[in-house]
Amino acid sequence: MAKAAQFDSDAFTGQKPDMAPSMAHLSLCSELSGSNLALNKRSMVFDEDGFEKRFLRCSQCKQRFSNVLLPRMLPCHHSFCFSCIQQLFDQASDQKNMFHSTYRMPMNVPPTSVNICCPLCNAHLWITEEQVKKLPTDHRTVQLMDFVHHTEHYTITFCSQHGTQPLNFFCELCVKPICRTCTVMDHKESEGHDFMDLEKALAKYTPLLDTTVTEMEAESSLLEEKLNVLDSLTQNVEKMKIELLDEVKACMARMRDLLDDREKKLKCKVEEETENECRKLREKSEMLENRRRVLVEKANQLKQAKENHNVEEMFQIHQEVKLYRSGAPIRVREVDDGLMTAFSLNTREESMLASRISSFGDVTTKAEATSLRGKTSTRASIYRSTSYK
Repeated sequence: MAKAAQFDSDAFTGQKPDMAPSMAHLSLCSELSGSNLALNKRSMVFDEDGFEKRFLRCSQCKQRFSNVLLPRMLPCHHSFCFSCIQQLFDQASDQKNMFHSTYRMPMNVPPTSVNICCPLCNAHLWITEEQVKKLPTDHRTVQLMDFVHHTEHYTITFCSQHGTQPLNFFCELCVKPICRTCTVMDHKESEGHDFMDLEKALAKYTPLLDTTVTEMEAESSLLEEKLNVLDSLTQNVEKMKIELLDEVKACMARMRDLLDDREKKLKCKVEEETENECRKLREKSEMLENRRRVLVEKANQLKQAKENHNVEEMFQIHQEVKLYRSGAPIRVREVDDGLMTAFSLNTREESMLASRISSFGDVTTKAEATSLRGKTSTRASIYRSTSYK
């Protein structure tokens, strides 16, 4: 293989490992032996996932080998990535340092060596860190990687009714792929089913499928464009909502200002009218109090003159009182006639005004031309009655 040549320079220095190929290796190589022409003349069907898991992945960390993550082979012919082997070495080094006094080493190994154990076969290997770095690349795995990379992949779909049969035919009547068993069981030619080889059906219907795909992609692009337009219109509606809410708030604020102004005027009217009435009542009270005071004063003078037997003063006071009382009596309608001034709030237009307020203002919609592909959008506006300007 071409890629295998680039790893020929990798060599193991130090204690030479046993490079004798295992039986599994020889068996696999015999299966893969033969020229490229022989491989092209036959089809190989195998479980790609299982093959990759067994041969192309590190059995320790499960990562797939690559040109960056090369497989390094231990003397037992089991391969791991360099990180996992380094981790095995570090663990063995920690164990050596922990049990240094009881750690026994063979006589023919360097003092810096540690004993690592293969995770697959439990084979032991005394090795130094420098030797770990120079472990050879597993060229057989590299060759398998190169083989899989240059091998065409085919996906075989099996029949849902006859699980072991691949779908090799196509029934034009039912418009579905079928297997060989289906042609004699469920899709008989005697019953009007006309079937052909699946590859011929693909060649026949591929242009139709391509046209359908093109149409679907075009429709998808059109739908995406419409979605973008709708998103833009949604944002515009959200902006109009904010503007409308501000306008409604300002409109109602003006109405409240008018009501507040009218309330102030009505309060002033109440204050004025009630104050005038109170002033009139106070004037009448003052007149009655003055007359009562004069009468009480003259009555006391008359009593005193009578007690003093002052006849002249008695008749003089009597004449003054007679003259004072000869005028028209003071009439107070609130007392004499039982009449008083009453006040009330006239709300004769309240129900009509309440009805108009309940229907005041409205939110209407109308279609307007947009600049987006000549489509129309719905825009809301405030509607006001002409009688409330």
